[in-house]
Amino acid sequence: MAAACVMPVPTLDDRRVRDAFGSFPTGVAFVTASVDGTPVGMIVSTFTAVSLDPPLVSFCPARDSFTWRRMRRASTVTIHVLGEQHADFARRAAEPGADRFAEPLHDPLAVIECELDAAHPAGDHWIVVGRVRSLHVSSPRRPLVYFDGEFGAFDPQEIPCPQT
Repeated sequence: MAAACVMPVPTLDDRRVRDAFGSFPTGVAFVTASVDGTPVGMIVSTFTAVSLDPPLVSFCPARDSFTWRRMRRASTVTIHVLGEQHADFARRAAEPGADRFAEPLHDPLAVIECELDAAHPAGDHWIVVGRVRSLHVSSPRRPLVYFDGEFGAFDPQEIPCPQT
């Protein structure tokens, strides 16, 4: 029996990983819950749809997140999908220790209430799955995105159909 060929794995330093992951734009959301009658919330750029049937979503808080440690005691979370008008709010709310409820959040693109379904450890983060229980969608819809370590806007462009 022949020996398996083992190829060396290139060194992955933190900067190269961040640069690679940062080259993919993501949406930005504000995840909230009520814990013992107190609102808690965190900004995430890891929110995604998982399934239409049943309707499931996910987000990935850091394993060392104090906010997530408190939030996971709640049975439900609400995900507020942020629009370009929320860039300043997102910058302020992303800071550790920020008062994320000092001012009301107006006109998110969508509000999705979820029952916490599962939390899976994954490296230095959790993969949290929520089962959608209710939602509201607003318009107009110009999302806030996170790209290359910065918040910005996405301007949808109409792509012309190719001529046949």
